[in-house]
Amino acid sequence: MKIALAQINPIVGDIEGNANKIIPIIKHTKADIVAFPELCITGYSPQDLLLKGSFIQKNMAALRKIIQATKNKAAIVGFVENAHGELYNSAAAIRNRQVIEIHHKICLPNYAIFDEKRWFSQGSQPTIFEFEGKKIGLNICEDIWFPETAKKQKERGADLIINISASPYWKGKIEAIGNILMQRWEENKVPIILVNQVGGQDGIVYYGHSMYFNGGKVIKKCRDFEEDILIVDVK
Repeated sequence: MKIALAQINPIVGDIEGNANKIIPIIKHTKADIVAFPELCITGYSPQDLLLKGSFIQKNMAALRKIIQATKNKAAIVGFVENAHGELYNSAAAIRNRQVIEIHHKICLPNYAIFDEKRWFSQGSQPTIFEFEGKKIGLNICEDIWFPETAKKQKERGADLIINISASPYWKGKIEAIGNILMQRWEENKVPIILVNQVGGQDGIVYYGHSMYFNGGKVIKKCRDFEEDILIVDVK
């Protein structure tokens, strides 16, 4: 199975522009699944834009446009979902113009530059979807920093975990995420794909470093601090 890590620079608030960047990558990348960063439709972090109903609606309209672009394709896309009056930081697994699964972010960071509990409700389900005979665990950013979500996905039979992130840079961050993925590997012995964004927003810098981690080591990774598309072959 070939999975493309689409390490892009989404712009906060530019929903149309972000969708117009995502769609050609889906159409022209030769991979079984193309995975994009956390909240790639809205950009991260949209903060109080999430208080505007029109913003949420535009984000959903963009998701529908992206779904229509997946004829004979598959993608994982980060978006904001309004479900029963609650907002969720969500990831959609899409295949051939159908949403086959949605993950609601479980571990909502609420420290330093993060304030996700202000805007989002907490997810509760360790999401799994099936693709080409494999069970894939889907989670979002902070979900991979703690053991519970990955452990539950492993218990449900996950052969692979895909994590989509919007993780900012700080000194030592690259070493830290490497240590975290090593911990998850040692606990579960399941390969991990992490897709992080690049770019900057309000003084925050995103470092990329998207990677395929397996066997206790980084197998392949994207360039740091640059947009990049990396295709990995997952056995």
